[in-house]
Amino acid sequence: MAIFNLIYLSCGMVGLLLLAYKIRALRSSWGSPRVVALISTVSFSAFAILFAAPANITWINWVSGVPNFAALLVYSLVVGFAGSSFALVLFWRYPVVQAWQRVRLIVVSYGSIIAAMIVLFFKSEVDEERQVDFDTFYATQPTVAVFLFIYLVAAAVGCGGQAYHCWQGARDEAISARPWLARGLRWYSATGLFPVAFAVIKLFVLLMNWFGERSFDVLSLAAPLMASLAIFPLVIAMALPVFGPRRPSPSLWVRRWRTYFALRPLHRALVHVNPGIVLVAPGKFLNPHHRVRRQIIELNDWRWALTPYFDLTVGEAASSRARGASLAKDEVAAVVEAAQLRAAGSSGGRSRAPKRRPAAEIVDGTDLAAEHDRWVRISRAYQHSPIVDAAVADAARVEAAGGMD
Repeated sequence: MAIFNLIYLSCGMVGLLLLAYKIRALRSSWGSPRVVALISTVSFSAFAILFAAPANITWINWVSGVPNFAALLVYSLVVGFAGSSFALVLFWRYPVVQAWQRVRLIVVSYGSIIAAMIVLFFKSEVDEERQVDFDTFYATQPTVAVFLFIYLVAAAVGCGGQAYHCWQGARDEAISARPWLARGLRWYSATGLFPVAFAVIKLFVLLMNWFGERSFDVLSLAAPLMASLAIFPLVIAMALPVFGPRRPSPSLWVRRWRTYFALRPLHRALVHVNPGIVLVAPGKFLNPHHRVRRQIIELNDWRWALTPYFDLTVGEAASSRARGASLAKDEVAAVVEAAQLRAAGSSGGRSRAPKRRPAAEIVDGTDLAAEHDRWVRISRAYQHSPIVDAAVADAARVEAAGGMD
């Protein structure tokens, strides 16, 4: 029983947290039919999963004083979930007036199904409490079989309709133009497939029980556990349209981390110029966009501080060697810049008297993307270019020879 309690209670708590968030977020729109359908969908699913835990089944049966009353309660909540989720997606796809014509039929139909389930349950002889195998234990009792049949068919039709309309809605031209909303609808579609699979498995086991075949009963125990996992795609489906547009794309996030690690060696090589400006804002340590933005700011600041110490002979030597190697224009500029930074940042470079450099020599990228690319090229040249090594070494030899003279 422990595994059943763990899965049902944990999934149920996730559902209750989602319900609390949605109630708080949508409290200003309580008159909207879409909001009512949404809150109903989350409520039915969360409480159905929570009450299905064996520990809660025992408590519900004890409080009600009716053996197996928890089965009636949980199954009614599942039917309510199927109907409300079907209504919800209709409100999403169609104008309220047009959708309400179909939703009215759903409300009447699913309300009648729950009423029929109540009548059939109390007409049945289910005096022995069954926490997890109610379906298979009482499957051959006619009233219970009809009770289970209409419950499972209603769940399959409602959740199947939800999955179908969500998938079709995600393909609508107006919605496909909003990718986060389309992704959310696909996850809603996946949410509906879990209860559909659950209902199909349960119906199959019910049919086998009627033919006296009990070897498939284990599937009836596993199916509800699988269905309870639908709460996780439901959370994702509701979160994507809200939080997705606020977050950069995963590919951009990965690119920023690549930029960060490409700049890091150059950043660490120049930090001695002014270590006091290095900053990582609280809570931003794992934010690659913030980290790269700070790297660019600090590298530009250090470059500005080193510019008066740039040696024209180093730049000319690096430029001549780079052109001789047939490098592209951007690579030539990166090699020259890296050589100047290497020479000026060394102890020997900083020992020279600073000179005022023309403003034209201080060139930044034209936009943020260009600035990232430029500094990445400079960083790679600083670390790996033999031209930079040779230009700086030539300048050092010339300076040493001049000192001996």
